[in-house]
Amino acid sequence: MIKIAICDDETAFLTELCAMLRSWAASRELVLQLFPFTNGDKLIAACEESPADLVILDIMMPFPGGMDTAKALRQKESHVPLIFLTSSPEFALESYEVRAFWYLLKPVSEERLFSVLDQWLTSMQASLRHFAARTISGYQNIYLRDVEYLEARNKLVAVVFRDGSVLEIKEPFHRCEEFFTPKKGFYKCHRSYLVALNCVETFSKAELRTKSGARIPISRDNGVAFKDAYFAYMFPER
Repeated sequence: MIKIAICDDETAFLTELCAMLRSWAASRELVLQLFPFTNGDKLIAACEESPADLVILDIMMPFPGGMDTAKALRQKESHVPLIFLTSSPEFALESYEVRAFWYLLKPVSEERLFSVLDQWLTSMQASLRHFAARTISGYQNIYLRDVEYLEARNKLVAVVFRDGSVLEIKEPFHRCEEFFTPKKGFYKCHRSYLVALNCVETFSKAELRTKSGARIPISRDNGVAFKDAYFAYMFPER
């Protein structure tokens, strides 16, 4: 199921946009769940509770405006794709500051919207990479976007998911390292830990804390390298 959050203070346009999104999903045989909002604060609160796969956001809204809303979202969900909608092209350059996926001018045609959504869908499907891991009961696919960190535990590896659940897999830790790489958003901060960089809430030279509250050590000779890897992944140059 694909979750799309939409925010626009024009209720008539919001209704029209939802209809176009449902039409796009039906034509691609996709299961879609829409979350429409007319206020940026409500959108931010909802995304904190249940992150969306895509956010479609109008820039020209009453306080908080679309750009302020986008910046707040980036602080919480740094990699959620954003598509801006607006009747004015003047914010196109500013949209790059929050790494917008696309910028569409109103009125939005169905053809144009569908083309952009198709490009987003292709990129999203590419991100749904998974690791086929051996478990006690057989093989299980582990999707990268669901993982917060991995911990080596003797001959097993504990996979800790973002929802708090834990799965022990019968894989050597070095095989996990080969798959959960910095290019894919993971970093080996300690000999026993691989952490998803976008799940890091705070860090020091010796320790990091994940968004779920887990405290993970950073090895003594890894502090600078971890910092560099974190900023390179979280704040890539456009």
